[in-house]
Amino acid sequence: MSKIVYKFIFEDKRESIFTVDIDRIGSIIENKENNDVEWTNLEFNKCTNCPLKLDEHKKCPPALDVQLAMREFHSVLSTEKIQTYVESENRTYYKECDAQTALKALIGLIMATSSCPILKDLKGMAYYHLPFASMEETVFRTVSSYLLKQYFKVKEGEVPDWTLENLPNYFDQIQIVNVCFFERIKVASKADANLNAIVSFSSQSQLLSLAIEEYLDVLKSQFVTF
Repeated sequence: MSKIVYKFIFEDKRESIFTVDIDRIGSIIENKENNDVEWTNLEFNKCTNCPLKLDEHKKCPPALDVQLAMREFHSVLSTEKIQTYVESENRTYYKECDAQTALKALIGLIMATSSCPILKDLKGMAYYHLPFASMEETVFRTVSSYLLKQYFKVKEGEVPDWTLENLPNYFDQIQIVNVCFFERIKVASKADANLNAIVSFSSQSQLLSLAIEEYLDVLKSQFVTF
């Protein structure tokens, strides 16, 4: 099973359910009517590091995938309390949190499993999705995933990066996507939950890029004994 289900119960008792197929091919959106949203066009505030060509791709893959969630949270304040259930094949998570935190968890999963050529490196972690992760948990999962990829590179005869030399650039590329993506969803938001969810993403990737060594020192104290 490669599907993860998010269920939100809002303060007014309204419910929303989103199913994310990690192994999907193409977009979550299949209804042609939903494909005409302007801010999902690739040329609309296109990410400066995006390698996709306009003559080959009309739509931005992650923008196309998140538009239903953006619409659902269009008028939701980031401070609204939401009951959030996350169900995977082996377990269910529950958290009562603000809308910003709930949406951030969902959007992170959707974007990481989209066809975005920059974010595709995050897809491996999506199979072991951990909603509401702390910064330390995020660092652990990201670095562990990165090092596992280096192992597979060795097996394929490629040159690995065991010293994490290229990891800051990895975060920098994600940060560029987050900053540009924020400009996209400004037009999809009446309240601030949508915007703050992306701002939170951006802040997280920036922190990881600038302070990765500090976070690794914290992990070192937990794993290395002398």
